[in-house]
Formats: sequence, C-alpha cells, structure tokens
Amino acid sequence: MWSYYQTIFSPIGQPSSKFFLPLELKHDIGHTVNPTESRQILDRFVRQNDLPVTMRAYDGSMRFCEKCQCVKPDRCHHCSVCGQCVLKFDHHCPWVNTCVNYRNYKFFIQFLGYALAFCLWGFFTDMPYFIAFWQGDFASKQAGRFHILFMFFVTGMFAISVSCLFFYHLYLTSKNQSTIESFRAPVFTYGPDKNGYNLGIRRNYREVFGSNRLLWFLPIFSATGDGIAFPVPTYEAEADSLLNDRRPRIDTSDSEDDIEMLPNGNATARLL
Repeated sequence: MWSYYQTIFSPIGQPSSKFFLPLELKHDIGHTVNPTESRQILDRFVRQNDLPVTMRAYDGSMRFCEKCQCVKPDRCHHCSVCGQCVLKFDHHCPWVNTCVNYRNYKFFIQFLGYALAFCLWGFFTDMPYFIAFWQGDFASKQAGRFHILFMFFVTGMFAISVSCLFFYHLYLTSKNQSTIESFRAPVFTYGPDKNGYNLGIRRNYREVFGSNRLLWFLPIFSATGDGIAFPVPTYEAEADSLLNDRRPRIDTSDSEDDIEMLPNGNATARLL
C-alpha cells in the first residue's frame, strides 16, 4: 500500500526553470515564420544556458514544447492529461491517475511486484478450497462457496494481467528504456538509437533503484541522477569522429568510473 501511495502522491518531475524561454524569446519564436530562424534561436538559447541536451527531434532540431514554451530535457515529454512536461516520462497510468516518471518509476514497479505477490498468495491459498468445491466435497448449501469461486478467478486473472505489466517493466529497466522509448527510439545527433541509454543490466537497475540494494524493495526514493541529464554508454571515439556514428561499447566490469559526467551533465567517452 505504501508503494501505491508513493506512486500516486510523489511529485511529478518537471524541467527546471532554466529550460523555459524568457518572455522576449517567446515573442521572437511566436513571430517567426521561418523554421530555420526558430531553430537558430533555440540552439543559441541552449548554448548560452549550457543546457545538458543531447536528444533531438526527428528533423535534427532541439526538442521544444510549444505548450509549455520550454526546451525539453532528455527523455522528457509533454503529458496531454496532466498538461505539463514530465521528466523521464514513461506513460500516464489510469490505475494511479498520474504520470509514471523519473520521480515514481521505482515505486510503480514495486507496486506491480507487491500486487502480483498478493494476487498469487490469494490464488494459491484459495486453490485447495476451489479443488474441494470442484470435486463436490462442499455441501451445495454451504456458505462461502461462491466466495471461493470469485476469489479464485479474480486473483488468477489479476495475477496474469499484473505479471505481464511487472515483467515488461523489469525488461524495460534492464534495457534502460521507457515505454515511449520502446515504441519510438530516442533521436540523437547521429540518429535514432533504441539503446542510446543502455549501460548494461546492473547499471540500468542502479539508475532506477539506486546503488544501495537494501533500498530496492523499500518505497524510498533512491534513483540516481536528477532526471535531466543521463549517462550514455562509452563508445569508440574514432567511429564517432570519422563516421559520426556512435557504436556502444559497454564495459562488463562493475566499476562506476567507466562513465564520466561533464559539468553540463553529458557523458564523455573514456578513451580505451
């Protein structure tokens, strides 16, 4: 229940104020009919404010939210239901009536896991009584026989549906992908890359659940980072400079020093 509470009431992660355009730039973009000029204005704004932005729109321009009037941080998307840009947006969940995002993704997975455990407990606890009822060991008028049927089928159906969601999100976590990124690959300066944030299973799980494994099963916020800048895999510098095509080269060691963060939050390649 506490995981469910944390999922619902954790504050939605929003971009910091430095990503929002000042009034004069809003006016300039609003009165610009040339897309190239708008693109130049956004590029200049990102450079001047040293924003840690590596993702791009499909046309190669900066990702800009016209409704919020802000440059979107990496992995940030606008939620039409909540009416705001959300950091590391996964999806808007009707079960919890809020966005699953950087701030509550750990709690959402915990909620699914504990809900699945509860459904399985109810299913297998009820199974002996269901078998006895099916074999006719219960008297036809004995009270509770319909409760037995109801609990058996309801817990079974919920266990199946919740398990699909739970294991799907465990899979996404292992790949360091959000739901929206699994359907639409993030775009970088070199093009779309579904594995653009894949650091390896261990590091991917640490990014969501934190480095202290004792906190993985507790509904306490322990995700790494700030939800704005994300590390990327190390890569061959030669391939990037000559071919402008990043080739992930994941180090299988467990060291945290393989990824170095620049002052603006971007990851830099370690020359090997």
